[in-house]
Amino acid sequence: MKLAVLLVIVACTAAVVAEEDTPVATVFTAQQAEAGRSAYAKNCASCHMPDLSGNAEIPALTGSTFTGTWRRKTTKDLRDYMSAAMPYGGPSLEPDLYTVITAYVLQSNGAVAGEEKFTASTAVSIGEVIRKESEGGN
Repeated sequence: MKLAVLLVIVACTAAVVAEEDTPVATVFTAQQAEAGRSAYAKNCASCHMPDLSGNAEIPALTGSTFTGTWRRKTTKDLRDYMSAAMPYGGPSLEPDLYTVITAYVLQSNGAVAGEEKFTASTAVSIGEVIRKESEGGN
């Protein structure tokens, strides 16, 4: 019995270590996220707050509620939603701004920059980009 319990503990520990060792998909560059930080500050922070925390009427763009909503959708879904709906009640932004703002939002939720540039057609599961739920912003 003790051996069986020990084997279960070892198997569970190995699964957790394997999950942590699994490479996270990288879909944007550090330069894109930095450009996104500036574009966000200029175009989004007045509603979604400078720290992406939202308020009672505007949804947060970081944390467990954000990741819970977007985890099973793709990076393209997020960018397309932003492009179609934001800024609410205002004129559309340039297409490249939606791309870099998406990179910044992903980074603010724990995604890691890589070598590959994010594009309007990049479609990777946000759950693959953000492995663990983020409890706060960057």
